[in-house]
Amino acid sequence: MAPKRARYYTYGDEEHHKEIRKFIEDSGVLLISRDFKKMPLSYAELDKILGHYHLGSFLNKMSKAYHKNGLDEKLPDRTELIEMIAEDNTLLRCPLIMTSRLLTVGGDKKKIAQMLQIGANGMAADEGVPKPIVEQRKGRQNGGGHSGHSGHSGGSGGRRPGRRREDSSSVGR
Repeated sequence: MAPKRARYYTYGDEEHHKEIRKFIEDSGVLLISRDFKKMPLSYAELDKILGHYHLGSFLNKMSKAYHKNGLDEKLPDRTELIEMIAEDNTLLRCPLIMTSRLLTVGGDKKKIAQMLQIGANGMAADEGVPKPIVEQRKGRQNGGGHSGHSGHSGGSGGRRPGRRREDSSSVGR
């Protein structure tokens, strides 16, 4: 099975963000990382990442720009808010962790583990859990057993060409 992959967006080198990144990487998830302090996110990138989500959930209320722009009182329309975030990426909470379908913001390890389907201890979800023993049936030597695929689907589809399907009322006559 191919390893899980995710994008990891952060702002700066905060110790807590390093800890979250290590937590994810230790579980075997391959991360594509980006520090948007060094490489700010553009309007187009933010629009794509934030998609249809409510933007209020992604705002860093501790940012100086949050209060300076009056975002604590009223949020502007979506386009203007994304423009503000593009101008000052400190408005964005981090880390942002994104898979092909899901996105989480912040450092809640339980939520991150749930989204990435890894253990809350940072291990892969199936690590340390014994695999169930699957018993395989073997066909009888006289050919009367079932070895998996019988070649008959039971329905009208899947019949072999040139073969007639017997009506159940004529069986055994």
